[in-house]
Amino acid sequence: MKNTTYIFFFISLFLFGCKSEVPEKIEKVSVEKQEIAAPKTESIQKIECYTYLESKDTIYMALRIKDDSIVEGDLSYSLFEKDQNKGSIRGRISNDSLFASYQYTSEGKESEREVFFLKSPDGFVEGFTETEESNGKASFRNKDFKLNDRYTLQRTDCR
Repeated sequence: MKNTTYIFFFISLFLFGCKSEVPEKIEKVSVEKQEIAAPKTESIQKIECYTYLESKDTIYMALRIKDDSIVEGDLSYSLFEKDQNKGSIRGRISNDSLFASYQYTSEGKESEREVFFLKSPDGFVEGFTETEESNGKASFRNKDFKLNDRYTLQRTDCR
């Protein structure tokens, strides 16, 4: 029995001595909370397009109307025997009136002027009045607009 006790003792000692301690490495990694910004989307309420097309004349207007009545879009004129111009508009719709700044290129020259359109049951009709140029921009001198019913831009599919 003494031998069994010695054997048990040596086996225990052997097993206890063989246990190797592996130090636990705990790395603390600092991860800062990063907020992921939602993709920036403009609050666009609707997109509308209008066209005047007759014989050799074309006017095209594409409007992106935001929630707060801010309007951005494209406007191009291609009128027979006149310089073609194409550009962008930015303005505001108030009631049935669209007032905007039109930045365009015509014959390679960049220009800017104010434009006015009145919403009608058929679409938009452009209004004209006296203008004055200041700092390279043609601005309305007064608000006595004359409507040109000949060029009524009617609602159409967008290009």
